[in-house]
Amino acid sequence: MRKQLNKFISRRSFKATSLNNQPNIHPIRLHGPWNATVLVVDAATGSGDLPAIGLQFQCKIPCDWSHWLGNSFRGRVAYHRKFNRPTGLDPNQKVWLVVEEVDHDAKVYLNDRELGETALSEPPFRVEIQDILTAANLVRLEIQKPSDAQSGLRQGLAGGLIGSVRLEIEDFD
Repeated sequence: MRKQLNKFISRRSFKATSLNNQPNIHPIRLHGPWNATVLVVDAATGSGDLPAIGLQFQCKIPCDWSHWLGNSFRGRVAYHRKFNRPTGLDPNQKVWLVVEEVDHDAKVYLNDRELGETALSEPPFRVEIQDILTAANLVRLEIQKPSDAQSGLRQGLAGGLIGSVRLEIEDFD
């Protein structure tokens, strides 16, 4: 029986389908490069020289800001990245933006439109975006780590975009 099934699959064009009417998900990772800009510096940020508002750095995510700003930095940093609209989309497909994890609080924007907020220890942020995609897009996350942030297991560590960001193309067959 197994041999027959393999023979059957190899003779026809095979497209993965899921059971129980579950969607097929095609992920597109948006790992890098990301540009980051310091927007606000909290006066309670550690000792020594404070980073300048407008300071910029580039990283591949997931990454916190420890290398550029130090573990004790408290303030708000905007992470932003451009991407193109996925090609070959058809009307029955949905496109989602997924943000896995941030430290500490974040507002999520696509093409300067606020999509929502997420925070440390929350489930992944997921929002449908196919109706607002353009040919060229800009995703931006403004991540704030306040001086009174309670970070649990991340206590004492730097804030930032510490999880994956991706597009998910969802197809129901």
